[in-house]
Amino acid sequence: MSAQHPPGDLEALLSRALAPVEPPEHLTAHLEDTLATISALAADELEAWELRALHDPRTWVRPAAAAAIGTLAAGGVAVLQARRRRGRARPGDAHPAAFAAGAVRTVAGEIERRLRR
Repeated sequence: MSAQHPPGDLEALLSRALAPVEPPEHLTAHLEDTLATISALAADELEAWELRALHDPRTWVRPAAAAAIGTLAAGGVAVLQARRRRGRARPGDAHPAAFAAGAVRTVAGEIERRLRR
């Protein structure tokens, strides 16, 4: 601790140091585009998989990985879109459990929508 900050000011220093930082808008858009591209590539991989290969379990790795990665990427896109629609978060706006439940509903809806295509 320096002489400028009294020992009781540690909480204020930590609060300032650990305050959430919003990423720049262009970074969020770039991440969303990247996740959408990954999701589309995973869908293409699944589409290219031949059903006759179903009989050989050694060929299941790529489609299973594509399904898992595509689902996670689509979920990430859904979370980013939900966050953008909701606007910037302010401390104390929503309970973390309520936000998590809303995010799960959004991700589930987005995955359901993409599976219907």
